[in-house]
Amino acid sequence: MKAIWTIAVREWRAMFLSPLAWTLLAVLFAICAYMFGTLVQQYLLRQLQFQAYGQGMGGGGLPLAEFTVTPLLGNASVLLLLIIPLISMRLIADEKRRGTWPALATSPLSPMQIVLGKYLGLLLFLGVTVLLIGLLPATLFIYGHPDPGQFFAAMLGLFMVTATFGAIGVGASSATDNPVVAAVLTFGALLFLWIVGWLSDPGAGGTISILGYASLIDHYEKFLQGIVSTADLAYFVIVSIAGLTFARQRLMAQRVEGF
Repeated sequence: MKAIWTIAVREWRAMFLSPLAWTLLAVLFAICAYMFGTLVQQYLLRQLQFQAYGQGMGGGGLPLAEFTVTPLLGNASVLLLLIIPLISMRLIADEKRRGTWPALATSPLSPMQIVLGKYLGLLLFLGVTVLLIGLLPATLFIYGHPDPGQFFAAMLGLFMVTATFGAIGVGASSATDNPVVAAVLTFGALLFLWIVGWLSDPGAGGTISILGYASLIDHYEKFLQGIVSTADLAYFVIVSIAGLTFARQRLMAQRVEGF
């Protein structure tokens, strides 16, 4: 465990020393802040219209979380789908390109320890990213009364989505020594999981209905609605384990082949 943690801290520090990571974080936060401000303005306008027609009598009103938190975190996941491949591509592929990989690959560490260390370092970085995004809707608790259950469920969903994106990124980074190719592979895999549900038909059964379960966005939308279920959590854990297992198998094969 100590070896995994050492690799994780090394990766985490390397990411925060990278100008690319800081640039991506700044761009992501700026876009999210703009979207959040726009959503709040739209909510206030709709709330005024709602009350003007006398529908807000009795202390009722439009659900704040549904009009602000849900669309913000939904759009944030799309931005992360674009950004995470650019961050995860360097984890293993860039080490191969720079020639530092043989030193780590020939160390006494097992492939799984290397993979988990890299992934944990990425996860720490992505956890900070999710917290930064979450600070925006968290300010709503100062001025309003958003549904706390829906807020925390949506935040959990965003973290699970981000962790899954990262695991797939680690797997893609292990498959090549070209960081750009790793980023393209990651983006292609994430995009496939995002849109695969478009082909599903709940009433069709068989393979078509399985596509619905494979759809990442279908599971994420339930978190955004405030629904946390074991099946949805299991989906993200299974996909993450698949990505990390693929990376482990690739590293084992590369050790046998003499990388």
